[in-house]
Amino acid sequence: MPKDHTIRIGDIHITFPRDNLGFDWEIAPAYRPFFASGKEDIQFRLHHGVFDAGFEKKIFDCPPIWALYRQNGNSIIKITPDLECLRRTLVLSPLIQNADLYFEDESGCFMDPFYGPTMEILMVNYLARGKGCIIHACGIAREGKGLLFVGESGAGKSTIANLWDQETGVDILSDDRILVRKKGRHFWMYGTPWHGEAKFATPKAVRLERIFFLRHGPTNAIGKTRGIDRVSQLLTCSFPPYWDPQGMAFTMAFFSDLTHHVPCHELTFKPDKSVLDLVKRTVG
Repeated sequence: MPKDHTIRIGDIHITFPRDNLGFDWEIAPAYRPFFASGKEDIQFRLHHGVFDAGFEKKIFDCPPIWALYRQNGNSIIKITPDLECLRRTLVLSPLIQNADLYFEDESGCFMDPFYGPTMEILMVNYLARGKGCIIHACGIAREGKGLLFVGESGAGKSTIANLWDQETGVDILSDDRILVRKKGRHFWMYGTPWHGEAKFATPKAVRLERIFFLRHGPTNAIGKTRGIDRVSQLLTCSFPPYWDPQGMAFTMAFFSDLTHHVPCHELTFKPDKSVLDLVKRTVG
């Protein structure tokens, strides 16, 4: 009897019933460290064929990657709709306890649920229900402290990750996407499978102690940030659910709470190890 696959990202358990399809498939390499056991939060089922939605209303469009529709409370997300061999539809129940992925290529030649943005889209929608957010950032754990280095593409996240990788006693959770959640009075950061150029990805978690907004510059320097700027920068460097008014309200409140309780700095840096000494002195 085939066993179910379960992956855990940010303490959220997603279960894939192994007997759901008539062929064998494996967890993608980047996801294998996230293989886990635990109480199911989301059941993810796979299907052959086209999902017949009937009447549906387009809510949000992100061409050419995906588009969101709604029908009877369900979210219907059409992924890579213009690429016939990769075309698929993700259907989320109203409470996102169930996710169904339909592959239109019935030949089964390429039916990988981990390919492309499918899992990230699922998680963004799930987290928007008061559970957390995903931030473009490099996250490290050092001496039990979580340090988050936030930046858009090209800001230096992978560079920072490679510099910290030369240090002892440091775990790099991710060099591109970090999941942040609040547990009790504290914020926690989690590694994700969605790594950047440096390819660091681990399911480890650590309490978030400092946030650094990355800037390239001729010298290493720590600068101050203003409250409204911190929230704005996090919004720019995250995956906010623009299509979901309640989700956006939660995200804005979450970032405001996060930046109020976690010290934030602007970090201008040169791409060498001298920046790590500055960060160490700042963190203590």
